[in-house]
Amino acid sequence: MKQKLLEVSAADGRVREIPLTGDEFLIGRGEDCDLSVHDPETSRHHCLIRIRGNEITIADLGSSNGTHINGHRLLSQVKLKTGDEIAIGNSRFVVDLDDDPDFHLPESISNDPQAATRMLNDVKKHLAE
Repeated sequence: MKQKLLEVSAADGRVREIPLTGDEFLIGRGEDCDLSVHDPETSRHHCLIRIRGNEITIADLGSSNGTHINGHRLLSQVKLKTGDEIAIGNSRFVVDLDDDPDFHLPESISNDPQAATRMLNDVKKHLAE
């Protein structure tokens, strides 16, 4: 399975796939995060996605502005499913667990990934150049 987050660019509508790698996937403003979100509304260590076999969960890490799933503030760890929308600061992501061949990205998602987020591997690659 290729579990991932999807982010759509408001500028040109391109979809950015962010693979969920490892057992834990840390999202936040910090450079040590697996996905670094450059947004003052995002905490340094904002939320954590845990991957345990076929179960994917997300937990807020005490962030100031909260993590929202499908428009509701996350109050405890919840299980993610394909099509769930995660809102972190001004960034929006859609979950794709690669378990639904009929899944299509909702048109309501819009954000510019080039301005707000970057993958830790992209940073490491840039530093190695």
